[in-house]
Amino acid sequence: MGNMSSMEEQLGKGYQQMMIGLIIFIAGAIWGGMVATEGMVAEDIYWPAVMMLSGAMITLLGTTFGTDHEDDRSNDLNDAIVELTERINRLVGASEKDDPSDESE
Repeated sequence: MGNMSSMEEQLGKGYQQMMIGLIIFIAGAIWGGMVATEGMVAEDIYWPAVMMLSGAMITLLGTTFGTDHEDDRSNDLNDAIVELTERINRLVGASEKDDPSDESE
């Protein structure tokens, strides 16, 4: 199991989920390749495509939620929303203070 511990060091705690996702993705790709014949229609590759997308999502979730590293990207969207909200509030607050239409004559 020395190989698995080195994988955990490289990929983080979500390495098992990443490996499962990759296996599901590859299985879906092989299945899709087997049904992609000359007389195929789009419906023939629906379930293989769903399987591939599921495997890809499992892999991506393993990369974002399974790590304890500081470069974990699972909270970037929330951080960006909070930062933009703060900037908008500062801009609105500054414009309300400088707005001459609020002053009474």
